Amino acid sequence: MRWTLWLGRAVARRLSPQELVELAMSVWPRVYKQVPRDQRVNFLKKVVAENLGTLLGDLDRQERSALMNALLPLAVREFPLADLDLLATFSTPGQGFAPQALSEDEKNSPSASNSPFSSF
Repeated sequence: MRWTLWLGRAVARRLSPQELVELAMSVWPRVYKQVPRDQRVNFLKKVVAENLGTLLGDLDRQERSALMNALLPLAVREFPLADLDLLATFSTPGQGFAPQALSEDEKNSPSASNSPFSSF
């Protein structure tokens, strides 16, 4: 498996950004289908937990908000909202917006401090 990862990384370095997107979009469904059904939820949680910071790392607060506004309708459509326990999910204080990737200027910006959720 080590040589396949090395080969994949070598090929990826030579691809254009558009080709990388096309590759990822064609490979992801195949990878996902190979994960046993009873392990898919844990697989998805691990993929998101380990990669979300990297994916969002260079986005500022405004870009993150725009992305979330675009993703929320997809989430509402795909997830059974009636079955979600939002109070239990967000019951722990301090789980608000606090990415490590933001600079001190962005953290202290007026738009950040005017938010009703900035104290979370």
